[in-house]
Amino acid sequence: MTYGPDTPRYHATTDKPVHYLAVANARGEPIGYLWANDEDGAAGWCPRPGGDPVRLDEGQEWLARLGEAKGRGLAPTAALAELVRGSDPRRPSHIVPGSLAAAASLTALTELAGRITEADDRRLLARLDRANSHAWHELGQGLAELTDEDRDVQWRPARQNPSGTWTVGYPIHSERLNRVIRALVAVGAVTPAYLWIDNPPPTLPPDGRLSPADAMRAATAIVRGERFSDGTIAQAARDGLIDAVGTSLCAWYAAEQGHDGRT
Repeated sequence: MTYGPDTPRYHATTDKPVHYLAVANARGEPIGYLWANDEDGAAGWCPRPGGDPVRLDEGQEWLARLGEAKGRGLAPTAALAELVRGSDPRRPSHIVPGSLAAAASLTALTELAGRITEADDRRLLARLDRANSHAWHELGQGLAELTDEDRDVQWRPARQNPSGTWTVGYPIHSERLNRVIRALVAVGAVTPAYLWIDNPPPTLPPDGRLSPADAMRAATAIVRGERFSDGTIAQAARDGLIDAVGTSLCAWYAAEQGHDGRT
């Protein structure tokens, strides 16, 4: 089922209250919400940015089903009712039974979708490689050996070549900083399970502390973000975010080792 350019569509937005249904993955974790407003003839899919990445494909499937309902002339809320009746918990995603509710606005529903849950945190932490003791040692040692000079990343300026072409400037990371970045990747802190592009960029809290799951979110955004925007790692090193990420994850690993009875 696809949601192509010729698929009938309800209006994509409304400034009025909406009815909505929670959609969950096979593990029962919410991945998004289907919403509708009859007065504006509007309906759509509101994803959870912090949820399971499976929502990307599944969202298109639910939109296509809404399009089919629109093509048959159903009112938006009638389309939601039909989707409830046809939902199958054996599919990759399904409507949570009894989840029909109302929100004051689409903005309010979007805010609800943006809330991070304990299940979101657990899903991320499960991606960390507890068994790779070498990588965890590298992360701890690399973090301990970082200097202020490493954190103050310098740039090679743009320059014009003899041919007249220009070479763009780029940051020059020290080997010690690169060691920390490699270790973050090796322990599993940089993960496709976090949709960093769909979420706000990470910031350092006032107290300088991050939860382990938030450290993974920040690590993913920092390392993956560098591929799209040179200087992302440099900024995170300069403002202390990389230190906070590494400190949080190393503390988590130490606690995990203690829980397992190892030293």
